[in-house]
Amino acid sequence: MNREAGNGTIGARGRTTIVVVATAAVLATASASAQQFDELTQARAAVAASATDAAAQFRLGEALLEARDLAGARTAFETALRQRANWVDALWGLARVKMAQGEYEASRDACRRVILAAGDSAPEGHVCMGQAYLVWRRSSLAIEEFNKALAVDADNAEALSGLGDAHARANELEQAIESYRRAIAADANLLSAHLGLAAMLERKGDAAGAVAELEAALRIRPWSADAHYHLGRLGTGDEALAHLAQAVSIRPSFTDAQLEYGRKLSAAGRWSEALVPLQAAFAQLPNVGPVNELLGIALWRTGNLAEAESRLRAAIQRVPNSARAHEGLGEVLVASNRVDDGLAELETAANLDSTNCEILLRIATVLRGQGRNTKALGFLDKALSLRPNLSRAEVLYGDILFEQGRYADARAHYQAALNGDGAGLDPAYVQGRLQQVDNLTRRR
Repeated sequence: MNREAGNGTIGARGRTTIVVVATAAVLATASASAQQFDELTQARAAVAASATDAAAQFRLGEALLEARDLAGARTAFETALRQRANWVDALWGLARVKMAQGEYEASRDACRRVILAAGDSAPEGHVCMGQAYLVWRRSSLAIEEFNKALAVDADNAEALSGLGDAHARANELEQAIESYRRAIAADANLLSAHLGLAAMLERKGDAAGAVAELEAALRIRPWSADAHYHLGRLGTGDEALAHLAQAVSIRPSFTDAQLEYGRKLSAAGRWSEALVPLQAAFAQLPNVGPVNELLGIALWRTGNLAEAESRLRAAIQRVPNSARAHEGLGEVLVASNRVDDGLAELETAANLDSTNCEILLRIATVLRGQGRNTKALGFLDKALSLRPNLSRAEVLYGDILFEQGRYADARAHYQAALNGDGAGLDPAYVQGRLQQVDNLTRRR
């Protein structure tokens, strides 16, 4: 019962072959925009070509289950069963639909149908019931069922992978890793075992090992939303973004993937693109603080100040100690010409994130724009106490002193800027200021 197989056969006794059409270059051609879920498209085309083909209906059910279109998957599996009565794989597909819904009793009842079709002593029924127990969070009962399957077939990869799932649920990492490795040794194409092993290796701190297992998972099923998501989460740059784009294309309701995709696009400064996955995540989780926070910041960055304020206030209501949400709201209020309110939010952010010199520098910059230079210098002193070589703070300090006619002190800060970290520094500007200081000093 190779329930997670991509290429190859479905079932331990050589049942119908399910062909998965996917190109090896799927990642090379992926872009940050949503990608067409080719397997689902092709599965639908196969059903349209032969609606009475049980294998085609089963393939469609698998693709819809991967997409988490659970109602559609159930219909496809039931249609397959009308064409091929008591087909164990289709019955197991119905059970997996119930498991994806988190319904233990419905999963148990579906597994009883698997047992009736496969036979009381067949491993398929025990594996199914073990997974149902995991939905109920009963690891010990699940282990009993998986061991019953192994008593019948000692190399049953599904049972070994299920043992890994049960040990993982019980936070028994080493036992889980051993079980997943045994499952892969029994069936190298068992997707669930590779995904489970990847999760355990990451928890153990072996990121490289986790990535290797996730890449193996994609070789088995190039349209695995979970594999794409985790590779995107663990990766960096354009490759990570391509994986995340694939994950949300395959499974649009995959909130974690939408959120991570939006987060990584935001980190790359691609704010307009980030809005799409962040709005999708918000549509599914409108009351979650971090979702409101990320969306609010992206809205601010793209100029939608009113909606940004709404989202950031919602984020603060749910997570009052979020420095980033207070900082974002402060920026929105400053941009909306409510400068005092904005400064209050920025100061709250600085208090919550007391080691963040950037917020202090931003407050000083806003204060200087308001002509409140004495207070601005106080925040610059705080910023420089955290990072003494912060060139941008030294330049701003020098500018304020220059405008106050304190040229010798200004020179010291400009020189410190040139000797500092150099981040965001315009050396030509600073050199010009030093020349002005020298000219003004000679006139005195």
